[in-house]
Amino acid sequence: MIELLDLRQTLDSFASCNDDDEVWARYGWVHASDGGALGASFWLPASEAEAFDDDELPTAARALGLSSFLEPATFADVLDVQKRQRPLSTLEDYAAALDYYAEYDAFLQVPGIDEALGEAAEAEQEAARALDVGPGIYASFDVVLAQCPAQHVKDAARQVAVLLAVSIGEALAACRDLPVCLGEQLDRKRCAGIVAAFDAFGVPLQVRGYKPFPWSAAPTPTVVVGAA
Repeated sequence: MIELLDLRQTLDSFASCNDDDEVWARYGWVHASDGGALGASFWLPASEAEAFDDDELPTAARALGLSSFLEPATFADVLDVQKRQRPLSTLEDYAAALDYYAEYDAFLQVPGIDEALGEAAEAEQEAARALDVGPGIYASFDVVLAQCPAQHVKDAARQVAVLLAVSIGEALAACRDLPVCLGEQLDRKRCAGIVAAFDAFGVPLQVRGYKPFPWSAAPTPTVVVGAA
């Protein structure tokens, strides 16, 4: 059965992935109806075998007015480039970037950015961070050890030594002189693993989540298998 999505649902589906590797594993292609990305209907088949029948779109997809749009990795790249240039891009901004790439096979350059792969000014990036919007199109997390009961300092130090690649002595000193940053802009799975390691001996961590898009819900580090 073909499930049709609008542009926002399609972007949210991509953003629910952990990283580019999960995009590659989860989607076989991006098909869309004609008329521009903002008002299009999208289909995200789970594999190339589902996306194409002898190099042609399946009859059911053509009956819905769908045609081949972009490879999933390319679709994600277009979103990522747009976001680097304008961290608080709107749905309309992403639609324009996708339409431009689909027509010209090139990334849309945002006025004021010297290179197509350049980044927004620091002030604009700071404005996005203030709204808990992260740097990429997937959720990201900062993790801090903010407090640690004395009876768990040695356990925490062992974890800190591994995570930060420092000696046990340095880790012990850090755990007594809190806070300790355990990672910044971590992906969901990496963050969940670190949180679980400290939870195992009863030490909660301070986690700040950054959402992919301004309209996204606040992310959590919990890994949901098969999330869409």
